[in-house]
Amino acid sequence: MELLTILANRHTDWIRMAKSFGADQELAQDIVQEMYVRLYKYVDDAEKIMYNETEVNTFFVYVTLRNMYTSLMKAKSRFEFVDISILEDELIFEEANEEAEKNLVNLYNEIWEFADEWHWYDKKIFALYHNTDMSIRTLADETKISARSIFNTLKNARERIQEECNDSYQAWRSAQEE
Repeated sequence: MELLTILANRHTDWIRMAKSFGADQELAQDIVQEMYVRLYKYVDDAEKIMYNETEVNTFFVYVTLRNMYTSLMKAKSRFEFVDISILEDELIFEEANEEAEKNLVNLYNEIWEFADEWHWYDKKIFALYHNTDMSIRTLADETKISARSIFNTLKNARERIQEECNDSYQAWRSAQEE
């Protein structure tokens, strides 16, 4: 039996494992799918992760899922930009007021206008990271740019945005609190 078929037979168990680390249903699905890809891609000999011909080493899968979840959480915590989630279109104001909305649009425009003045490389990395759902690791794999370079570019971008756009950010925050 093929490795992926054997793993897929216990899909709900893997989802439950990923959720036990603190992942929601959607994130658990993503992590498990990524685990399938990793094991298929990097495990040359299926016997290394199998107890016998039909039983997968559950502990090996557990450690793989845990490491993937931990890496993802570390990456997310490192890149807390100027509360960049405020830039997403899905943002819903619970008690929206016109001033807060206006300040949000101003902040959004100011950040992207500021970013538009950057070197093409910085601008491209910033846009790719914030306009796609790719993690730094995925972005590095797709672009063949080192994860360290992407990390440093985003870190420097965050610092520049915090310096340049702080007034607009504070205006939005104060209008939101009203």
